[in-house]
Amino acid sequence: DLDELLFDSHGHVDIRGRLATDRPHVFKLYGNKEFNLNAANTTELGLFQYAGSGTPLTTYVNTVNQIPVMVEGRGNMGRTPFLTQTDLLVAHNFKFGEVKRLRFEFNALNVFNQKTPRSRFNNLNRGGGAGGGRQASAIDLSHTDLFQGYDYRALLATTADQLTGPGAYDPRYGLSDIFNPGFSGRFGVKFIF
Repeated sequence: DLDELLFDSHGHVDIRGRLATDRPHVFKLYGNKEFNLNAANTTELGLFQYAGSGTPLTTYVNTVNQIPVMVEGRGNMGRTPFLTQTDLLVAHNFKFGEVKRLRFEFNALNVFNQKTPRSRFNNLNRGGGAGGGRQASAIDLSHTDLFQGYDYRALLATTADQLTGPGAYDPRYGLSDIFNPGFSGRFGVKFIF
């Protein structure tokens, strides 16, 4: 752990703010109703509703030590959109004999096919994210007084990628990159005895 991890680019130590998983407003609702059609057959309907506020997004710049630094503090990119999802279960039981039943069910996840962005790419320079650091785009803070702050854009302008390569800035920065999965459904058959 190096000191550069503890500072933002303005010389503030011990960066505070909302963590990346913060959802201050969450609403969950679950309901289930069973309908007795006759003595031998029943139908079930189940509904699950989730709604939650977006999560905070923070800009990171990677250093030559492969440390992602929060250059503007926490949450400077705003939040992801409000996330909602509706799931539905429909099941029907056929009873035959004393205890034997045949159950058919359909479980639908994300019924309205809401592909809400759950994240945005937040690494400003190339080489961020799961792929690891790219030295030619990384900033060097080894000769910087972190208490005085630094201009990370000026440091990015002096990197090898910016001077002679494809550029130090990642073109994916600020774009949505992880989405809520779309509609999916499962059909099941159970024999209960």
